[in-house]
Formats: sequence, structure tokens, C-alpha cells
Amino acid sequence: MAEAPEASRRRKLTPEREQELLRVTAELVGEVGYDHVTMAEVARRAKCSTATLYRQWESKPRLVVAAWKAHGQEQLAAFAEIDTGDLRGDLAAYVHLLVTGDPDRETFASLPPAIVQDQDLMELVRKVLLHPVIDGLTGLLKRAVARGEIVAGHPVIALADRLVFGPWFAIDILYGSPATEKQLMDVIDTVLLPALAAVPAVE
Repeated sequence: MAEAPEASRRRKLTPEREQELLRVTAELVGEVGYDHVTMAEVARRAKCSTATLYRQWESKPRLVVAAWKAHGQEQLAAFAEIDTGDLRGDLAAYVHLLVTGDPDRETFASLPPAIVQDQDLMELVRKVLLHPVIDGLTGLLKRAVARGEIVAGHPVIALADRLVFGPWFAIDILYGSPATEKQLMDVIDTVLLPALAAVPAVE
């Protein structure tokens, strides 16, 4: 009988073991910060080999982002469920989730500064974490169009994610503290909602 390929002989992680490794990773990120996390230290704490970690996640950025996603899975899912019945209410609920949805968000407080310095990490965060959140914003804007609160095809719809996420990231990076719910709602009330309410110019 032919010998099985090496990949098929590799022992797969159980879902429970995978979650345990991600939990250990999250704990280490919270203790020492992203820059000081090493695959070797995660392996030591989790009592596994570094080969196991690399086989499952390939790199430190992938492992940490997977841990971040697992840590905030319920929050990510909640963005798709926002539906208060009116646009401002939806946006307020959306901002509330951005700012306070993760009760232990300090665990990953070292990630935003690291994202600016690490292009690979930035790309992973976009794909794994930001896309579901942006999809939530897109969904609530579509519902507002369906209710007649926004003109279909309004050009500001395509800019809404930048108007929300720009301040969210910038405040943290420029001033060293997370954006507050009030700061983001000020942007919503003074910039985004008036822009969406304005009748777009006809060319």
C-alpha cells in the first residue's frame, strides 16, 4: 500500500484545542502587546510545538488576527443584526458596537498602532475583521434606502465607511486613546447624516 502523503498524516487540531491556542494567544497579546508576542512563547504557554502553530496559521499576524476574530466573534455577528427602524438609530447602535461592543477590548489595544507599521497585518485585519463590520454598515444603509430615508444611488453612501472609520482609527492613532461614542456620534450628526439628507446634484 502506498504511504499516505505527509499532509494527510498531520494530526488536525480539534475545535476545542484550536480555541485554546487562540485564547492563549489573546492572553499573551494583552499582557505584552503585539510587538512582543512570539510564536515560541505562544507555543510554550500552550504546551505545543511552534510547528503546530505555523502549520495551522502560517505566521504571527495570521495567528493574532485569528485570535482577535475569535475573541470578538459575537460582536462581529452583531453588526449584521442592527435594525432599529430608522437610520440614526441604526447608526447609533453601530457606533455603540464599534466603541463598546467588546467588553475586553483592551486585550488587543496594542493592535491599532501595529497595524500602521505592518502592511501584512493591515491586509489581514481588512479581510478578516473589517469587511464584516463594513458589510454591517452597508446593510443598514441599504435598509435606509428601502425605507425612503436616503435617495437611492446617493453618492455619499459610498463614502459612509470612510466618514465613520476614518475618525475611529485616527483618534486612536493620533491621540493615543480610543474614540468615544460621543466623538463618533458627533461625526454622524454633523457630517454623515446632513450629507445623506442633502439632495445630490444632478449632472
